[in-house]
Amino acid sequence: MNSPFSGAFFYYPLSDRGGSMNKTKWEIAWDEARLKSPGRVRMQNEAAWAGYWDEVADEYLCDVIAGEPVYRAIISYLTRQGAFRDSDRVLDVGCGPGTYALIFAERARQVDALDSSAAMLAAMSREASHRGLAKLRPLQVKWEELVPEGRYDLAFSAMSPAVKDAPTLRKLEACSSRSCCLVTYGENPDYGPINDLWKAVIGKRPATNAFHYVYPYNLLREIDRKPVLEMFELERAKHVPVDRLVRQHVTYFGIFTAIDSRSERLIREYFESRSDAGLFEVKTHVRLAAICWDVPGRAGT
Repeated sequence: MNSPFSGAFFYYPLSDRGGSMNKTKWEIAWDEARLKSPGRVRMQNEAAWAGYWDEVADEYLCDVIAGEPVYRAIISYLTRQGAFRDSDRVLDVGCGPGTYALIFAERARQVDALDSSAAMLAAMSREASHRGLAKLRPLQVKWEELVPEGRYDLAFSAMSPAVKDAPTLRKLEACSSRSCCLVTYGENPDYGPINDLWKAVIGKRPATNAFHYVYPYNLLREIDRKPVLEMFELERAKHVPVDRLVRQHVTYFGIFTAIDSRSERLIREYFESRSDAGLFEVKTHVRLAAICWDVPGRAGT
């Protein structure tokens, strides 16, 4: 799908002009971490990733609603920092089912919520309608294809594979006339069943986290921004039917390898052996790092 802004001229500076010799220390470190990441999006698995996000969209929205107090705390922090203000125009890159976009839309003049998953945007739109939010505009477009006709007051992205390296981080900044914010991992997460099953289904999983805050935070410092960092804790627990978890994990591991009957049996046995009355308790603890910075020359405006 073409961007609604695809006819406009828009330029942002890439960090890699002339190869790795021109890259900073943290650009190189971020690239190396991304290339080692077993879960990264590649051309050959892009469609499979899209199918996975579509499959989990409705459950993802339920998780978002359960974790909303933490997301509201992050937006309150952005307000205190002056990064988000009433009547702002906001761009939310990789919005999912509206994790932050739904909250931004309560006060913003307009929220352009971008995601490549139609199911994620549909889940967000249903919830926005339920809440009576009229300032939210879903955009089904890939981040790399978005060419906006103008800049936003706040360019924002949270826990999204869209902002994955120096060029995509700088594109986020180029979309803003004033403020930027990236929310990502504040520590290496415990992937729980995925870690256990990865070894059984695929093999050894490389220990890397290309979405750790140290990469964008230190890169911003290297290029003379003044990023401000704050940590938030997200904890929740829920009981999920084993059949649903098996289906989701078969889809997930199918992104990376062919799933045969043996692999599916291993996945089912893992959850059934740890379940009670057909329900498996999924526990989540994630430290979120919120990184805010001003666009050069626009601080305080």
